[in-house]
Amino acid sequence: MPRSHMSHLLVLALALQLSACAHQSTPQLDLRFGDAVRLAMAQQVLNPAAARNQTPANGLDGPSARAVMDRYRASFVEPNGQAQQPVQFMLGGSVGK
Repeated sequence: MPRSHMSHLLVLALALQLSACAHQSTPQLDLRFGDAVRLAMAQQVLNPAAARNQTPANGLDGPSARAVMDRYRASFVEPNGQAQQPVQFMLGGSVGK
């Protein structure tokens, strides 16, 4: 059989297998489709009625919160009020000293 006929038969066999898979029914899976997503969403909601709660949250007033954030950001510029020490490398070594 010529090589081109073999490749056509292989493609035809693959197409038949794929079409057979596409026509199979999965009623057990279809009934539960999306359950994992719905469960994950439900587990992420701590209090579903929180949107109806109109009492303000306890916390800092605006100027105090801004001062805290400014100090926090400044701590990365010069931690503990000290400039970073330069990194020094010693290459080679001393012999007999």
